[in-house]
This record gives sequence, structure tokens and C-alpha cells, in this order.
Amino acid sequence: MSELVNIYCHECDTEVHAHFHDQSATLSVRGEQIDYSETVAICPICGEIIGDTRIEGANLERAYGAYRTLHGILSPDDIKSLRNSYGLSLREFSRFLGFGEQTIYRYERGDIPDQSHNTTMLSAKTIQGARLLLSQNRQKLNDRSIARIEQRIQVMADGIAEQSRLHRTLEDREAYEPSATNGYRRLDLDRVAALVYELARKCRDLYWTKLQKALFFADMVCYERSSCSLTGLSYAHATFGPVMDQKDEVRYILVSRGTIGFRECGWGEILVPLQLSTQPFNAEEIVLIDEVASFVNSFSSASELSDFSHDLSCWNGSVDGEIIEYTLNDGEVGRAMFERMNKLRSL
Repeated sequence: MSELVNIYCHECDTEVHAHFHDQSATLSVRGEQIDYSETVAICPICGEIIGDTRIEGANLERAYGAYRTLHGILSPDDIKSLRNSYGLSLREFSRFLGFGEQTIYRYERGDIPDQSHNTTMLSAKTIQGARLLLSQNRQKLNDRSIARIEQRIQVMADGIAEQSRLHRTLEDREAYEPSATNGYRRLDLDRVAALVYELARKCRDLYWTKLQKALFFADMVCYERSSCSLTGLSYAHATFGPVMDQKDEVRYILVSRGTIGFRECGWGEILVPLQLSTQPFNAEEIVLIDEVASFVNSFSSASELSDFSHDLSCWNGSVDGEIIEYTLNDGEVGRAMFERMNKLRSL
């Protein structure tokens, strides 16, 4: 439930102070029934849903967003970010991709790309795909655009070299024997990528700082239930709660893989799920991830979730920069999560 808003109720023929409510809904998108969360305004007098074009427009975007996520389709922001990475105009980027000149304009304005066009745009995120597109459509482009595309390909090549270096750094961690610092599981980057993707897909407004706490709860609760962490990640004590050890390297690799992206929102960046190559989790682990996502969604901000983590003895029992051993958690993390959710359900 959000703060009160002034809105006109046609049933009561008066302006009322209504609350916004989120509820489950289904909408047909391209002939497919899509489940999503819609926002509605409820009149405090008659109890009816108040129609409002601003709310309905936002709900439509949510449904489209759910459809895009389900099918791995790039969002308008993703497409604009991809075009900007090449430094091309709408017309030149469309030509580079082999599309009609107005196609990218429509997609950046909100039209949902078809699967063929989406696949082509995804290929433009890779060196091989960009080289192929340039060879196929070079004659349609001016010299300035060709130079910018070649420059972008070189930047991606440099990024691959840096990614390789970071991979080697994390591969050293993957070789670590299972211990109390990794939850008795060797670091598994495929599992890390899948967990981050699932949390980005299921958690609202998932900032990078908020993700750190979500991962911590998922791994710790999995350790409580199975004596083994979900990913093999290690977590360190930081001022604002637990964070991934080597978090910057993990972030770089996840972005380079195309697992996630980021979009600017207010004071930070929100994670955007892009595509997942493998799904390594079993049914029980998926249930756990859903529980953690619901728990994370029960907080209105990253700072609230951070404050919650400060009450945990496994965090209090460590100092800044120190790795938080999984064995410090005696079931407290899962109990704290359960008690919060149980309390909220009883309200």
C-alpha cells in the first residue's frame, strides 16, 4: 500500500484520497496470457477501483515488461543503451542491424520486438555478431558510422580480455575446497548467474546494494536447510550489511555474459534480467529463491533490508572486511526471515 493520492472517483462524483494497491492480474499480450502485478486505486468511500489513464498506462508497461522477461526480449531502455554503446543515430543503427529505418524508433518508444529482431539485437551485443552485421550491411552505412562500429568492436574485444583476467581471478576461488567460508560448496559461477537472474526477475527495484543482502539470505538459508550454500559465494562484513566477496569481479562477469543489465533509477542502478543460459536449480531450491524474493519485496528500500541484517548475530560477530563464516549462522537467518514474513501475514 502506498501513500495517499488525490484522484477523482466517477462513482462517487468527487475527488477522494485513495491508496494505491498492488494485485495480481492477467493480460493478453500477443495472444498469450501474461501474469503480472498491477496497481489500482481503491476509492475509500465506495470501495470501487478508480480508472485512471496514468495508472492503466503504467500497468500496461508492467504487463509488457513481464512478457519481455518471460521471452528474453530486450526492453526499450536496453535497446537505447545498446544503440548508445555504438554511438549511432536511430536511422544508422537500424541500417546496421538490417532493419527498416523507423524500426528502432518504434522499439525505443515501447513496441515489443519480434523474436527475429530481438535475436539480431542480442547478437549486436557480441563481437562475432557485430562483425557479421557490419559485413552484411556495410554498404548501407556512412563512413562515420562504420568507424564507430569498428571502435565499438575493439572496445568489446578489450572487454573480453579483461573478462578473461577476472575469470582467472574467480577461477582461483572456484578451486577452493568447500569450507565454512563458502558454505561447503565450491564457487559455481553458473549458479551465481542463475540466482542473480532469478532475483532480478522476481524482486522489485533490485539495486546492486540490495542484491548483496538478497544473495546473502538465499545462501545462508540454503546452508541451514541442506548444510550447503546455494552458490559457493563468500560474504564479507561491510558497513551497510553483508556483501559478496569480490563483488566487482562478479558484477563484471554477469554483465559481460549478458545475464543482467542495469538501468538508472533515482540515486542508483536497478538490475534488469536479460537472459539465462542454464537453470541449475532443483525444485526445492526454486521454492527457496521464491521465499527469499518475497522476503526482499517486503522491504520498501535497500536501507531497510540492510538495517534488518544488522540485527543478525553472524553479522555482529564479525568486523569490517572479515568473511562471515556460514557456521556462525545457527539457523538465525532463516528464523528471522520466517518471523518477519509470518508477522506481515498476520497484519
